[in-house]
Amino acid sequence: MKSIITFLIIIALGYADLAHCQYLVNAGSDIVINSGTSLVMDASFRNESDGSMNNSGQVLISGDWINNQTSGNLLNGTSGVVEFTGSTPQDIGGSAITYFHDLDLQNDANLTANAISVNGNLTLSSTFLSLGNGVVVIQSSGQIVGAGPSGYIIAGGNGMLRQYVTGANKIFPVGTISSFVPVTLSNTGTADYYSVRVFPDVRTNGTTGGTIPEINDCVDMTWVITENVAGGSNLSVTPYWSAGLEGPNFNRNHAAVGHYTAGAWDPDGEGIASGANPYSITRTGITSLSAFAVGDLESPMAIPIDIRLDVTAFLEGPFNGSGMDTDLLSGGVIPLLQPYNTAPWFYGGSESVGSIPADVVDWCLLEIRDAANAASATPATVVATKAVFLLSDGSIVDIDGSSLPAFSFTLTNQMFAVVWHRNHLGIMSASALSESGGIYSYDFTTSGQAYLNGQKNLGGGDYGMYSGNGNGNLLINLMDKNNVWAPEAGTTGYKDGDFDMNTEVDNADKNDQWYNNTGTSSTVPN
Repeated sequence: MKSIITFLIIIALGYADLAHCQYLVNAGSDIVINSGTSLVMDASFRNESDGSMNNSGQVLISGDWINNQTSGNLLNGTSGVVEFTGSTPQDIGGSAITYFHDLDLQNDANLTANAISVNGNLTLSSTFLSLGNGVVVIQSSGQIVGAGPSGYIIAGGNGMLRQYVTGANKIFPVGTISSFVPVTLSNTGTADYYSVRVFPDVRTNGTTGGTIPEINDCVDMTWVITENVAGGSNLSVTPYWSAGLEGPNFNRNHAAVGHYTAGAWDPDGEGIASGANPYSITRTGITSLSAFAVGDLESPMAIPIDIRLDVTAFLEGPFNGSGMDTDLLSGGVIPLLQPYNTAPWFYGGSESVGSIPADVVDWCLLEIRDAANAASATPATVVATKAVFLLSDGSIVDIDGSSLPAFSFTLTNQMFAVVWHRNHLGIMSASALSESGGIYSYDFTTSGQAYLNGQKNLGGGDYGMYSGNGNGNLLINLMDKNNVWAPEAGTTGYKDGDFDMNTEVDNADKNDQWYNNTGTSSTVPN
C-alpha cells in the first residue's frame, strides 16, 4: 500500500524544509501539501513510477523539476502553486507531462520535457521560460501574468506556446533569446487552441528554404501559428517587433503581414504600422494557419491597398435643377463598353457591363493624381484611372451601379481627383481629398470645389461641368460646333454633339449649351 506524506504547518515559519539534499525522489508516494502550507525543496525533485503530488498550498523549488511518472497523478486537478526560486536556470523535464495549476517562475527555467500544462496562472517575474522543443499549454481557464520585454517565453526553436483563443485579443508573449516579438490573436470563428513559435528569418517556403531576396524590406522574424483542429478559424493576427529587427530598406508606412499559404507568400494590403518601438500591424480574415511575416511593398508581404473614392459631380447638359436627367438610359443608347478608349483619352481599360444599371446618366472617367498640391498635379502625377458611372444625383459609382470605385496604388503625397466626360470640360478638385474610414470623399457640386473655379454656376447653389466640349479636349470653341455638332445635327443616339444628353442632336445643343460656353477652357493642370 502506498504511503501518504502530509506536511502540516507546525511552526511559525509554516513550511517543511527538505534542504541539504541534491534530489528529492518520489518513487511511488502520495505527497500532500495542504492549503496554507509550503513545501520547500532546496534541491531538485524527481517523480518516478506512480508517484503523485496533491498540492493545495505552495511548493518552492530551487533545483530542477523532473517528472517521469508512468501512472498516478502529479498535480493534475490541484489548486496550489509551484514556485521556481533557484539562482541558476532550472529545468522542467521528464518523460511525462506535469499539470501545474499555478506556475510561478521567480527564476529562469528551461523546458526539457515534451510538454507542460498550466491550468491557472503562469507568472513571469522578469524571468524567461525557454521552451526548446517542448510545448507549454495554457488551458482555457489559465493565463500568463507579468510577461514583457524583460521576461517572456522563448519559443525560438521548435517549441511552442499554446493557448485557447475565443473572441477578444489573446497575447502570446513569445520571442527569441534576444528579441521579444509577441503576437496577438483574436478569433471570431470557432474557438480552438492555437500554438505559436518564432524564428529570426523570412524564408522562401515559409518555414523552410533560404532567406527571401527581399529580406532588407522585411522585419527579420517569422511567426509560425498552428491550430489544434483545422477549420473554422477567423483570426486577426497582430505581430509586434522592435526597430532593430527592421531591414535597412523596410518602410513601416507601407507595411503588411504576409501569410505563407498554397506554396507562396500571400500579401495583404499595405498599411501604416502602429506604435512606437515596438511596432505592430494587423491582418484580418485568417482562416488557415502557417507562417506569417511583415514586409513592405518591395517584399512579397504587402501590396497597394484598395482606396475607395466617394466623389459627386454634376454635368451641365442633363442638369434639371435638382439632379440630372437619365434620357440616355431610358433611350437605351449608353454603350455597354466604356467609351474612353479613343482620342483624346486613349484609356485602355476593359470596363464593360451586360446591362446598364438603374439611374445612370452616362459613363465618365475618374482619375487620381498624387501631388504635393493642386498646382503641381500635372498629368505626370496620374497614378490611377477608371471608367465609372455617373448617377442622376451626382454620385460616381463603380460599374455595378452602387459600389464606390476602388483603386490600388501607393499614395506618396496628396490625392486629387479629376473627372472627365466625353462632351463636358474636365474638372479637378481644388484641394486634396479627405479620408475617413478608408474612404476618400469629394463633392464638386458646390462653389469653389473645382480647381481655379473651373465649373459653371447652375443656379440654386449648384455647380457643374461646362457642356459643349464635343471633341473632349480642354477648350470649348468652334471646332466643337463645326467638327462635332454640325455633322451630327438631326441625328439621334449616343452622340458627342448631344450636349444636353437627351439622345437628340439639335439646335438646343448648339444654342443653349455650346454657344453660352464658347471660349471656356478646362482648369485641370495639363
